[in-house]
Amino acid sequence: MIPELGLIFLIISTVSALMLSFIPLYASYTKNYYLFSYVKTLTALMTVTISASILCLLISFLVDDFSVAYVANHSNTQLATLYKVAAVWGSHEGSMLFWVVSIAIWGCLIVFSSRYQDPLFIGRMIAILAFVIAGFNLFMLFTSNPFARLLPNFPIEGRDLNPILQDIGLIFHPPMLFLGYVGLTITFAAAIAALLGGKFTQQHASYLRPWVLMAWVFLTGGNAFGSWWAYNELGWGGWWFWDPVENASFIPWLVATALLHSVVLSQQRSSFKISTLLLCLLAFSLSLLGTFLVRSGIVQSVHAFASDPTRGMSILFLLGIFVCGALTLFALKANQIKSKSDFALVSRDTVMLLGNIVLVVAAISVLLGTFYPLLFELLNLGTLSVGAPYFNSIFVPLTFVTVLLMGAAPLIKWKQSLNRLSPLLGLFSVAAVIGVLVAMQTRDGFNPWVWLGATAASWVFISLGYLVFSLRQQGAAVIAKKSAMLIAHLGVAITIIGATAVSNFETQELLRMGPGQGKVVAGYTFVYEDTVDVESTSYTAIQANIRVTDVNDNFVGYITPQRQTFKTNAMEVSKAGIMRNLVRDLYVSSGQQLSETEYLVRISHKPLACWIWIGGLMMMLGGAIAALTGLYQLRLRHSQTANTPNQVNACKAGRLA
Repeated sequence: MIPELGLIFLIISTVSALMLSFIPLYASYTKNYYLFSYVKTLTALMTVTISASILCLLISFLVDDFSVAYVANHSNTQLATLYKVAAVWGSHEGSMLFWVVSIAIWGCLIVFSSRYQDPLFIGRMIAILAFVIAGFNLFMLFTSNPFARLLPNFPIEGRDLNPILQDIGLIFHPPMLFLGYVGLTITFAAAIAALLGGKFTQQHASYLRPWVLMAWVFLTGGNAFGSWWAYNELGWGGWWFWDPVENASFIPWLVATALLHSVVLSQQRSSFKISTLLLCLLAFSLSLLGTFLVRSGIVQSVHAFASDPTRGMSILFLLGIFVCGALTLFALKANQIKSKSDFALVSRDTVMLLGNIVLVVAAISVLLGTFYPLLFELLNLGTLSVGAPYFNSIFVPLTFVTVLLMGAAPLIKWKQSLNRLSPLLGLFSVAAVIGVLVAMQTRDGFNPWVWLGATAASWVFISLGYLVFSLRQQGAAVIAKKSAMLIAHLGVAITIIGATAVSNFETQELLRMGPGQGKVVAGYTFVYEDTVDVESTSYTAIQANIRVTDVNDNFVGYITPQRQTFKTNAMEVSKAGIMRNLVRDLYVSSGQQLSETEYLVRISHKPLACWIWIGGLMMMLGGAIAALTGLYQLRLRHSQTANTPNQVNACKAGRLA
């Protein structure tokens, strides 16, 4: 009965979304304020019913209702309750439902705070959101129904959740990534609303900026937690592999980063409005393209959610409708958007514009590297592999240029600032020298890749320090106002340091080890003491107990990598043992058994590995501070201007001019 209720709620939300797709647009076209009274009711109905639908799916997991195909395929009576909750979004059908629920809730928040904004703009915006929700709902109803039954013959035990997904990463990574996509959906709807209205004002940009920031924060968290999850769970020892599915979420993040800076220009300078709207459309389009890549089955990856071509074609159809429609509207309406362009060649405006261009070029480069092998194979031209060498050779130099511009932008004034060029060149020279000194510390002598990373990070530290020094006379309040930017940019530098150190200074050994055998790696002595059997509710494991001592033979601790075999499906996974601190990670993974007592063991010394994710958290913190500050200022400003006589008279007349 519960699954049927969930399906009914899903149908009701679809009907509500379809109605909500047209009523606000008609009200906006006729300028009939009375019709807007139905918007809140329909939005609430759509949100409540779609939320009730996912609640029904959650209940189905908690009560082990294996007559529901989605539950039977991704749960088990032995699965921990926490993972049963996470399994709701752990695969294709549930993740799509979670995505739609998040869009609906976010849209509901927008509608019920619309008294602070132009109702016509909000009406058009919620109509576009409802149209997107209706499209995804129809997709679920016809091709990916999460409530599909296995009646009359259903299993008494489920197949269990994929062992790789039984990790805390499943609790954080997918929701954050989907919330980032939801944020991009909001910006997409806002851009369409602005184009339909024929204007995009500084007030609209002020309203859009916090939503862009929140989308960027969640996307940053999704990518950071995804790399942390792979690093911990997969036992490969790497934090980024340029996997097609990893790229699918990274490409929208690059465009969202460009969008974040573009919307600042539109808000503060009333410039680059057209590029802001275009980036809104591109970011959402690329998130849909990534969704198609993950769910179509055209790539094989441990990260992929599904391998059903029918679903992939359905998503491709939705992608065509949304993207083609949006770009057509942009082509027709963009000329109506007026934007200022009164800035000099050497100015903060120019630097930020160049930074956005480089970010978009980087996104396109990753996109080409991801899809070119697929197109090559699709055209029956053979197989082609594009791996890390391509991505690193293209992306690292582009990142270097982006970071140079990022460090320079806060030090240059709006419009023009020729007098700041000399200090900037001096500061960069210091950063370059530091980069040279660091790059010469590698085993093979000077390493240009290390120089790029060290110089970029040093440049950010030096430029931010110089900025704080320059602002000290204006008081702590001015520095606090820029704290969000300072924290986020500092996070970028810290991530670059971690990525550069791990990629170029890692020491790794692949060994045949058994009890009593040892090996010295990077000054640490690893002694394989014994092998023990470990039993848990969901798996059995062979665990290696490895004793670690430092160069002075002081005891450091034990590392306990495991080779786990899950009871429900006999799937084997390697669970790495990691000993962490701020300076290095000692990473040990256990592979296949080579003899009665010996195993294949990978030992790695990873300097500054945790800095990668510390930097990511700092970027998220900076973005969150900026978003919350923007929302507070927006609420305060609009509360001061709400209910003016003109608005009150318009409301009484039942229309808005």
